[in-house]
This record gives sequence, structure tokens and C-alpha cells, in this order.
Amino acid sequence: MNSAAIAQDAAALASKGDNAGADILYSKGLALFPNDARFSNSAGNFYARNGRSEEALELFTRALRLDPSLEEAAFNKVILLLRLGRSQEAVRLLVNSWTSSTNAKYWALRGNAERLSADFSAASSSYDRSLAIEPFNSRALTGRARLALECGDEAAVVFYEEALAQSPGDPKLFLDYTQALVAAGRQGEALECASALVEQLPAWVEGHSLYAEMLWSSGNETQFGSRFEKALLAHPSPELFLGWAHILSGVDRFAEATDVLRRAHQKWPDNLTILLDLCIALGEAGMGAEAEQLFAQFGHLEPAEWHIARCRNLIRIGLVDEAERRLFDLTKTKMADISAWSLLDICWRLKGDARHEWLHGQTGLVRQIAVPFCSDELSDIQQCLLKIHDTSAPPVGQSVKSGSQTKGTLFARRAPELARLKAALLDILQDYKAGLPEQDLVHPLLSMREAAWGITSSWSIRLCGRGKHAPHIHPKGLISSACYFEVPAEVSQQGGPGWLDLGAPPTNLETGLAALHSFQPKVGHCILFPSTMFHGTRPISQGNRMTVAFDVTVAR
Repeated sequence: MNSAAIAQDAAALASKGDNAGADILYSKGLALFPNDARFSNSAGNFYARNGRSEEALELFTRALRLDPSLEEAAFNKVILLLRLGRSQEAVRLLVNSWTSSTNAKYWALRGNAERLSADFSAASSSYDRSLAIEPFNSRALTGRARLALECGDEAAVVFYEEALAQSPGDPKLFLDYTQALVAAGRQGEALECASALVEQLPAWVEGHSLYAEMLWSSGNETQFGSRFEKALLAHPSPELFLGWAHILSGVDRFAEATDVLRRAHQKWPDNLTILLDLCIALGEAGMGAEAEQLFAQFGHLEPAEWHIARCRNLIRIGLVDEAERRLFDLTKTKMADISAWSLLDICWRLKGDARHEWLHGQTGLVRQIAVPFCSDELSDIQQCLLKIHDTSAPPVGQSVKSGSQTKGTLFARRAPELARLKAALLDILQDYKAGLPEQDLVHPLLSMREAAWGITSSWSIRLCGRGKHAPHIHPKGLISSACYFEVPAEVSQQGGPGWLDLGAPPTNLETGLAALHSFQPKVGHCILFPSTMFHGTRPISQGNRMTVAFDVTVAR
């Protein structure tokens, strides 16, 4: 039997659900034909579909080593890398392989990899090259539309309509089209589209979540979850229960989220995701003792993602020594875990441990730096931001309480004002880096002092009414920020409304700890601080408070 026959038989078994039998055949074929590039690629596809990502990557790499011209193996490896969030590796593979490819799929995949790596200009060029070769390539049309939405391009709605013409049955694409309508200020049409999604796919969590968020953002705070609740009765699934509880938690209705998750836990008692979310909701709803009982009951099954949630709850109920022990162990194995460091700092402060000063008290870790713009330039940026906020909605599940937050990556937008601002902020980052203490290989920020930094996520927030930021951290950042472009007059009061507090934990952790630093927001000033430091704001009572915020990470 040749390799092609084995691959065909294995694929037939897999299509019938006999993955064990297919695995045996693929293993046999790999042993018999170790130098067959196409068979390695076929086996890699099988492993990728079955969640065995590292084995699949090894096989795609082997296939390319055996036959560097095998585009199919390269494409499969790129698709898997993108699924794993390793977009820059995917870009390097494609750029180093076929820079002059005439394959539309190559350019569409390259566009996706570049877009996910935040190289938006390169992504746009790649999508255009793909569509020049094959005008109706669905992957390129979809990627181009998503790029336009991410960049705030006015053509996003048209691009989505062109993509939907080629893939009319793609619900994810229709969901994105709905968000493009929102960004274009066509909220009525967007709400109709979201309603249609829920009607046609009554068990689809993403559709229900979008519809509920849109209703909430439009001010319908009483009926925003009615479709979700109906779906729980008609199409009960763990995913729907988790999705509705997530929305409720996102609007601070933790007691209601707890009720939903209790019902889910009764139906699916062995589902650890439901159990974890129930423990978190119980803690946030003020029932930390009950949450700890559940954590302890299932401690022998405790997966890694439970550690932070349990330590947060241990602090809440006063078991600080236990939380510290667990967190310290976690930082030794995962030194870049921002959440672990932020909670460990709380433990050290509660115990009067001097290591708190090492983590957050060193000179230079927190700074306020003026942006080098004149008043006219600051005004231009302010007007640019206000235009974006005109079609931005109150976010669900974020720290913002009463206000709007921009969607997508702010600095991906093709506004010259934002390009100038980003360039100025990159210069400010170099100033900040130069003022840091010496490199410290066991410190979560200072260990990265000599690395190359880059701005990753970026957004703008405009608070209004009694708007504020609840204390929070940015777990994917290294350095966090707040840059001001509009402040109400009342911020001039010492320690008054709208001030930024750094180091004050969430109130429902019940630590009694005060802020380490408090800053009066000033237009044209940027505050930089470690992402391991909790931060929030005091509520304003009048006017507006508008910022640009961004996270800094190590450039990969």
C-alpha cells in the first residue's frame, strides 16, 4: 500500500468519526514514509483538526523541509499559527517563502497574518493583490472588510456587503457587518440585523451577546436579556448559560449572574467552566465564603486558569497568607503573569512586606509626561476623537461606567492626527524607559527594560454624567497609560472628581487599601505606570473626561 492510499483510508475513517483508527493509520504511514512531504501534510491536517497543535506544526514543518515548494503545507501551517495567536511567525513564514506568489490564497492568508500582527498597511496591500488575482476570493474579501472595520474605514459597510455576497450563509460575517453598521452610525439597521441573527440562529451565543449588548447600550436596561432568557428555556446549553452570565457580569449584575450559573451548575455539575464562572460571580456578588467552599471542594481538579480567580477570592475573605503563597509560586513559573503580580502586591501591602516597594515603589515606575503638542494640535486630536465617539457606544464588560469607548485599535485608524499622536507617544515611551531603574531580571517590568517595546492595543474613552473607571488592570500589557484630551473644570479640586488613582484595589476585595498615587488629569499630559498596578478614577459629576489609552508590550 502506498502513502496516498493510507492517507485516503485514514481520512475516510476520520470522516466517519473513527479518530482512533485514523490515528493508527497516520502513525503507520509516517513510519513507513518518513520522507513523503504530502503524507506529512495530510497527517498534520488530521492532528490540527483534533487539537494536537504542536504535533501538527511539527508535521507541517517536516513537509516543508522535505518539499519547500509545497504551498499547501505552508498554508496549513499559517492557518494553524493564526489560530494559536502566533501571527508574526505566520508572516515570517510567508514572507520568507514566496514573495512573488501568484496564488490568491497566499496573499489572502498573508493579509490575515499581517492584519493580526497590526501591520495594517501591509495587510491592505496583500488583500488588494489577492483580489487582483481572484476578484471574488472570499477569504480576501472577508479579511479586507475586517481590516476596514478595525481601521475605522468608511468603506467597511460596502466591503462587508461584497464579502457577504460571496459567503451569504456566514453568521460570523453577518455579525461583523452589524458592527460595521454601528460604526457607521446606522444603529437602527444594526439592531434589525442583530435581531434577525437571533431569530434565525436562536442557539448561537455570539448573536445573542451582540443583540443584548446593543440593547443595553441603547438604554434598554430592563428587556435587554429577554431573548437570551427565552433561548435558555428553548435551547439550553452550557454555552448559552455562560454567555448570558457573562453579559450580566459585564453590567455589574453579579447576583443575577450567580442565579443563572447556579441553574447551569445544577444541569451540568461536571462542567468546570461553569463552576469557575459561578465561583467568580459568587465572590463578586459578596458571597466569597461560599465561593471558597466550591473552590476547595473541587481543588483536586483545579486547572491553571483557576489560580488567579481563587487567589482573588482568598484575599477577599481575608486568607491573605494562603493567597500570597499561591501567587508567589505562580510568579516563579509564570513571571509575565500580570494578574498574579497585581494580587501579590496587595498581599504584600496588607502584610507590610517591603517587597511591595521593590515591585511598585521604585522611582521612575510611575510618571506624568507632557505631550509635545501646541494647543491647536491638541484641539485637532480632540476633535478627531469626538467624531469617533459620536458613533461609539457604552461598553459591556469593561471598566467604564457611564461613557463611550471606541472599538478596534485606535491607532489603526487612518487619521493623520492619530498618526502624529502615536509618534509622539513612542518618543515619550523612550523618555520613560530612560528614567527607569536598572534592569532587574526578576521584576515583571524591569526585566524587560532592555527589550524593544511597542504599542499594541489602543482605544479612547469619554466619560460623562457620573462616569468613572472601576479599578482594574490590563493583564496583557507591560506598561499602561492614560493621555488626556478633555477634562471637566471640577478636576482642579485637590483629590477631587475625575482624578486618576493608581494602586487602589477594587472595593469588593475589601482590603481597605488606599491609592499609592493620585493624579489630576491635565489636557496634553500622559501618565505611564506598570500594568501590574490597579488603576481607576473618581467619578465626575459634570462635563466630560476624554482619554486615549494604550498598552505597551515587548515587540515580538
